[in-house]
Amino acid sequence: MTIATSRNGGVRVRANDQGTPLHIAIEAGELRREPHDLAGVIVRLCAEAATAAGLRRRAELDREGVGDEVLRALRLPEPAVTTTAPHDEQPVDSWLRRG
Repeated sequence: MTIATSRNGGVRVRANDQGTPLHIAIEAGELRREPHDLAGVIVRLCAEAATAAGLRRRAELDREGVGDEVLRALRLPEPAVTTTAPHDEQPVDSWLRRG
């Protein structure tokens, strides 16, 4: 289980590694939001909590010696690999081309 909190701290969600919310705390001020906005925040926080819990679970299983194929079968999230490509290797996201 992991707790994810909105940027302003007004919404907190405790969820398991499957994203199932186990507890949702909403401060009174957050109830002034549009219902679909508040629901979106809750769903996003459930996903964040699920990812964090899944990564923690994956690390625990890895430390215990569970094989890669089993970890893949469990569909637990994989740690993000952050790499920064040199400027020339980055894709161009517009119609402009490098010359």
